[in-house]
Amino acid sequence: MRLQNSIVSGLGWTSLASFSSQGLRLLFKLVLAKLLLPEDYGIIGMAAVFIGFIEVVSEMGMVSALIQRPKEKLHAQHYATAFWLNIAIALLGYGLIVFVISPLAVWFYEEPILGEVMPLLALPFIFNTFYAIPKAKLSKNLKFKSQAIAEVVSVLIGGVIAISLAFQDWGVWALAWNGVVVSLVAALIYWLYVRWFPEFIFSRQAFHELFGFGSKVMVERIFHFFTLNIDYLLIGKLIGGAALGAYTLGFVLTNTLVKQLTNVMNKVMFPAYSSIQKSKDAIAKYFLHISKVSQLLVFPLMLGLIVLAKPIIQVGFGTQWMMAVTPLQILALATILNGLSANATVIMRSVGRSDLSMKLSITSTLISTIPAVTVGAIFFGINGAAIGILIDRIFRFFWYQRTVHRLIGVHYLSLLEMAWKPLLACVFIGVLANLLYYLHPVSAWAHLLIGSALISTGYLWYLLIFERELLDKVLVVTKIQDKVVTPVVKYINS
Repeated sequence: MRLQNSIVSGLGWTSLASFSSQGLRLLFKLVLAKLLLPEDYGIIGMAAVFIGFIEVVSEMGMVSALIQRPKEKLHAQHYATAFWLNIAIALLGYGLIVFVISPLAVWFYEEPILGEVMPLLALPFIFNTFYAIPKAKLSKNLKFKSQAIAEVVSVLIGGVIAISLAFQDWGVWALAWNGVVVSLVAALIYWLYVRWFPEFIFSRQAFHELFGFGSKVMVERIFHFFTLNIDYLLIGKLIGGAALGAYTLGFVLTNTLVKQLTNVMNKVMFPAYSSIQKSKDAIAKYFLHISKVSQLLVFPLMLGLIVLAKPIIQVGFGTQWMMAVTPLQILALATILNGLSANATVIMRSVGRSDLSMKLSITSTLISTIPAVTVGAIFFGINGAAIGILIDRIFRFFWYQRTVHRLIGVHYLSLLEMAWKPLLACVFIGVLANLLYYLHPVSAWAHLLIGSALISTGYLWYLLIFERELLDKVLVVTKIQDKVVTPVVKYINS
């Protein structure tokens, strides 16, 4: 019961942090997109491919190793060793970015401004290292309230500064400074909360104990990084900055929503699963519950993006971004597959099989992601790259779920069985919304408002009719029933 309460509390605070911060991020992106050009976002996307790779390598999976390792086997030297190692690699990586990677990016994309922007964009690479261990300590103890505050406050301050710079015509530099400020503020807040100062210790034994697990996580993340960025690399090189900016917008709108939902669950469930890693039945039970909740949240969000992509882009970002409509719709369809299950790799890491997630990531990237996205981008541009992502997500769902079935006994058919009703409801609501618009065309604003209302209302009716039992459980477990629903019902009846 204590674990369940910790999970519920963690999900609550992490949800508040993620959706508040991402709501703010989305709001700031709306404003910045009005002030900036697709080319500006394209430049950031080009730089992110090179900087992100160094960042993935530098962390070496140490934070995941600290969270996964049982508490009785975790000591001060483990935290100190991980901290000093990450600091050293971060400084080395920053020098590599400034003196080697930046000139390489300029040559590859033929964009001289990258040489000026990338040293600034790489600063969070160092700042993130300073709060990685304090954040890991909080996650290890399932304490997410302070993480929520740090995330929301840092995003708010960074967004306000970025918008101020954009109003002063700073262009791409406004986007660059946003990341720097967010990272620096987050580092300060985490250290104020945890007040942890590392000892001057570097233990070879601690390194080997952590790196044995962390190295597999690192390799998996490297291939996962290529999975997420091969399309950016190809579009930026083959088509140009404006096309990459439009594609990035489509990816941000789909990935921002679902990535945060997934991150919320994974931040909480990884330490939770790790604490019960010896009980496969318990892990399977929680995995199915989390997957069901993920499905019910992801499906209607992606339905809204598929049906309302055009008015969303017109109203929110302007006509200069219209080439993002079709990629947005395709990527939203691909993202639905992420909602079929919680992240399978978390299950593998939690039971100490990071080697499996590493192997799956390598094979999937090589035989699915790279071929599908490359062929799509070369022959069909940004729409083809999005189709490649869709094909890759289909392959990965079945490929990863096969391993989850072997580890905890949850077959992919169990997930599809849970998913068919909400999926069918979304298809019906989407067809109805489109039919009404084509029978009675309205302005972009009206289309967006009416479509949103129709989708929200239709899906709420579905939940009340077909998912009432789950809703009641959520209301009871989160205490919303006692604190909100019951008082409202009493007030109405009085």
